[in-house]
Amino acid sequence: MSMNTRLSDERTPTRLALLVGSNPLPNYLAAAVLGPRETVILLHSPETQESRDHLSAALKEKWPSLEIDPKCIDDATDRRKVHDVCSRLKVDHLHYSGGTKTMAAHARHSLQLGDNQASYLDERKGLLRFDDGYDVPLGDRDVGLSFDILLRLHGIERRANRPEAEGGPAECDVEAVARSVRTEPGLARRLYEAFRQDGKMVPLASAKAASWNPEQHGLVLGVRSVPEVNWSKARYESWARFLTGDWLERWTAAAIRSCLVGVAPPEVGVKCSRTQSRLEFEIDVALVRGHRLYVVSCTTDTRKDLCKSKLFELAMRARQMGGDLARSALVCLSGAGDALRADMTSVWDAPNVPRVFGIADLREWAGDSGPPNTSSLKEWLDT
Repeated sequence: MSMNTRLSDERTPTRLALLVGSNPLPNYLAAAVLGPRETVILLHSPETQESRDHLSAALKEKWPSLEIDPKCIDDATDRRKVHDVCSRLKVDHLHYSGGTKTMAAHARHSLQLGDNQASYLDERKGLLRFDDGYDVPLGDRDVGLSFDILLRLHGIERRANRPEAEGGPAECDVEAVARSVRTEPGLARRLYEAFRQDGKMVPLASAKAASWNPEQHGLVLGVRSVPEVNWSKARYESWARFLTGDWLERWTAAAIRSCLVGVAPPEVGVKCSRTQSRLEFEIDVALVRGHRLYVVSCTTDTRKDLCKSKLFELAMRARQMGGDLARSALVCLSGAGDALRADMTSVWDAPNVPRVFGIADLREWAGDSGPPNTSSLKEWLDT
């Protein structure tokens, strides 16, 4: 099946019913593949009302002509209540990936649809599967998913990024720091300690009193010192953030861009907050390709315990947002990448165990000992 090819008429529903679970992404993908002509009915429980609202808004924004019809099942574990709602529906297709297994079984039985009128999402294999054995590879469809749509599906808002400070670090500065750190990974720690004390950024006044000279650390940057005498607070903080870790995010994003053709560039340093809880967090590097979310966490720390902690946080975040379709990776300066991945594999019950790229991988990507070789990164992006 080629990109954008519609399903045959007998498989394209007029009125599609979706079971809404805690993660609305599979339902969004199902709607994109099935292409309902008129109506999407959202069968949800009181516990998934928030997911229903996010899904409804995303569907309406993407396909304004669709009618969205929410139906609440008070107790999705009660066969009678599921039957009472479903038996009154006029639908010609049920997609039952969302919701609980009990809810799916009762809805499937109550609607009494043919096997070519029911489907589910096989996230591990990236397939939308009809009950009669017909499969649609998600990779063959343009599902119209973007990073912003994915955020909205989960009730996540972008926080306004800080405006770029005039005179901030350029791409040549990214490469200069990356090249020096690949040669001497301990430099990353010294850079961090030069501009942060107890995790907090050194104030501009204190930094000016003992200005930092890059040449003394073997670095040739676009500035002679950080900060210079006439610098604003914004310019100083831009450089301080850069030198204490932002350089790795930007360098990693550039490496990913070099592997991709014809897709939107990766997002870098996305500051987010959840609509309901107002919980704030940041995503270092993120990319959506087709139906799949790729999330990268970057750290210049080499301590195994901290890298492992970041791995678990990363894995949870990626799975919450992208389910089993998501792919995640940690980019770090550690030489213990294989050990970190082995530890993660032993405790992480999911097919998408996060990838760990350590200092050896970064050197290989850059070609420090030969031609640049990004095959390991390409392989991860193609999974």
